[in-house]
Amino acid sequence: MTDLTLEDDGSRLTTDVDGHELVIRYVWKGDGVMRVDFVGVPSALGGRGLGTKLVGKLVEKARKENFKLIPVCGFARTQIDRHPDWKDVLA
Repeated sequence: MTDLTLEDDGSRLTTDVDGHELVIRYVWKGDGVMRVDFVGVPSALGGRGLGTKLVGKLVEKARKENFKLIPVCGFARTQIDRHPDWKDVLA
């Protein structure tokens, strides 16, 4: 599977796969808490598990940089719920 490297512009984490941009939009809530508002994978890349992998990379980033997540985005919330080992990053 494709290895994803996230670029951070202060309100979005992005990566490029086959010329398409995958994105996580977020807002810092303070006290080390990130609200995840949107996870987007273009339909051209659908069915490859990239959305799940993208959320997984965010979980890794949260652990490494010691912050917590509030997944407002339904997709992000569902993926974290499906991976009990990711729940440690929830605020």
